Amino acid sequence: MTSCAPSAIALFDPPAALQAYAQARALHAFMHRDGLAWYFRDNGRVNDLPPLVLLPGALGNGDTAWQLAEAFETERRVISVTYPGGATPRALAEGLDALLRALVTGPVALWGSSYGAWWAQAFAATYPRQVGALWLGNSLVDGSDVAGAPLFDARWLDTAPTREVIARWHSALTSRPDDLLRSVQLHMLYHGLPASDFHARLRQVAHAPELPAATDVANVLVCGCVDDAVITPRVLERMHQRYPAARRLLLSGGGHYPHIVAPGALIQAMRAWLS
Repeated sequence: MTSCAPSAIALFDPPAALQAYAQARALHAFMHRDGLAWYFRDNGRVNDLPPLVLLPGALGNGDTAWQLAEAFETERRVISVTYPGGATPRALAEGLDALLRALVTGPVALWGSSYGAWWAQAFAATYPRQVGALWLGNSLVDGSDVAGAPLFDARWLDTAPTREVIARWHSALTSRPDDLLRSVQLHMLYHGLPASDFHARLRQVAHAPELPAATDVANVLVCGCVDDAVITPRVLERMHQRYPAARRLLLSGGGHYPHIVAPGALIQAMRAWLS
């Protein structure tokens, strides 16, 4: 996949576990008829259980959910998806439908995080027969939910050149403690996506409209973390109000990225959701 790293920037190699995962599993490309490119890793059919499809958030590609993919790949088919940047929710829904039909998956368990969970609602609402279970993790209802975050300021994202956006995110990430999350985020910032795709995804988040709720999916779970600085309790309550019949899960840790920071608790909860 195309790197967005300027030659003067350090390589920001991935953590060893992420690198091993990516090297051991082939990356496939799928070109939708609208000209948008999708990428995915697929362990192939394991049994007759519904496949697990992973849609991480805006920063990076499908590999950010590698710990989930590894946890479930002996139990069922797992497809981790890198979706196009800047596409409308409708285009993303149509593209995912085309991808899953090409892979002959049948109904799937759809796990989404943050921006991935936001547009997953468009897919589940449009193609409810394709979704046997829906996980909405650490997600927003619309762009107003992140309007107070400087890195998601809509006016700035609309006018700033992409190199400035990357530079500001670099500054924010390098100010974090040197831990696994920081390492993954910096690698993804420079190597996960083309810079223009990442910028386009951020604009989508900042301007996100409220999408129709996927009310025809019976098994919906809304997940949040008590220490998520992006999806605050107010935002999480908005999501609960959209899905009053959904199961609720509040993790005690994990921030905005429990699939990276606290995968053990998340995986345990996902097994209950999938059962």
